[in-house]
Amino acid sequence: MLRAQRALRARLMVVEPGETWRRNLAVLMLGIFATYTGFAFVMPFLPLFVTQLGVTDPGEAALWSGVLFGLSPLLSGLLAPIWGALAERYGRKAMLARGLGVFALLILLTAFVTNIWQLLALRTLNGIFGGYIVLAIGLASAIAPKERVGEAIGLIQAAQLAGGIGAPFIGGIIVDLVGLRGSFFVAAALALVGFLAFQIGFREQPVARTAEPERGREARGSLRGWLRQPHFAGLLVAIFALQFIDRSFGPLLPLYLGTLDAPAERLGTISGTVLAGGALTAGIAATVVGRLSGRSNPRALLVGTTAIGAACCLPLAGVEHWWQVLVLRLLLGLLAGGAVTLVYAVGGRALPDGARVAAFSTLAGAAQVGGAISPMVTGILARWISLGAIFVLDAILYVAVLIWAIRMLRAGR
Repeated sequence: MLRAQRALRARLMVVEPGETWRRNLAVLMLGIFATYTGFAFVMPFLPLFVTQLGVTDPGEAALWSGVLFGLSPLLSGLLAPIWGALAERYGRKAMLARGLGVFALLILLTAFVTNIWQLLALRTLNGIFGGYIVLAIGLASAIAPKERVGEAIGLIQAAQLAGGIGAPFIGGIIVDLVGLRGSFFVAAALALVGFLAFQIGFREQPVARTAEPERGREARGSLRGWLRQPHFAGLLVAIFALQFIDRSFGPLLPLYLGTLDAPAERLGTISGTVLAGGALTAGIAATVVGRLSGRSNPRALLVGTTAIGAACCLPLAGVEHWWQVLVLRLLLGLLAGGAVTLVYAVGGRALPDGARVAAFSTLAGAAQVGGAISPMVTGILARWISLGAIFVLDAILYVAVLIWAIRMLRAGR
């Protein structure tokens, strides 16, 4: 009897046995989808909200909008190592639930702001205390078996992208029906659904307490410790660069298409089609390569996707017709859109199990920082060089990640 009890206790200490991790992953995807849909409901209309708060000069409104867009993910990315470490210490589910709950509350409070400084304060608080995306990626990496990390994170990314594809269109309808302030109530309700779905449906299991090698204990402790891990610094730089590339399209594309032969009366529709098509194909790619990474070497797949990314980005700087942008953006999303997922998959095999949430939250934080500064760099290049200069920089970044991936592949690690 005593032996049977010990055996049962040992089984319970295994992280995510059997198919439990798939159920938890599905719950996590539902929470992220609902919450990010609420986010995508309102954020595209933030510049209009800025003007309603009294910032009527177009240039000043654009500046405020850029700050408000970039501040929250920038802070969230910089603080990701701290929240990841706290999740390892005080509970993964508790930290992610906190992030989802804070986001729902701050979106609700946004409906009541009366000036631009209050809105800035709420966006700052969201960056400091939110960060649910970085924790979701860290948690997905922890609940999945080591060889399925890429698949798990790819599905989280697909859920996030799915929440942003149709939401801006539906959000526009909601704004027309209930107004901008009313749309924040709808967004908060969706975020609350995501919070409740995760809180009720996710089943956190105890983490096995096994002896860790010295390097694993170092990784658990601090960012300095993780940087001592083989390849971790390279993973940080690679994921920063790839997310920088991904976020460089949004602020520029409508302006760039306007310089081509896109009809002025259809510019909004064409821009939306290109952006939505790129997001859709990237979501498909993230799901597909996530599954492939469990059966194939993710380093080899990363070499292929980054090479194709460079080949698709460079021609974008010299196109003459809007439909060429559409074709290249669809190809880029479909054939290279899974590169970020593959970096996570490489990390899943290269990093120790001891502090996966903390390490992967840090990687996701680096991705958010890259995405946050990308629109600023895009604007600077467009102002001082040309609208197409960002695509040349994107191609260079793809090549840099490609060289790193080839070196890792040759090293056989």
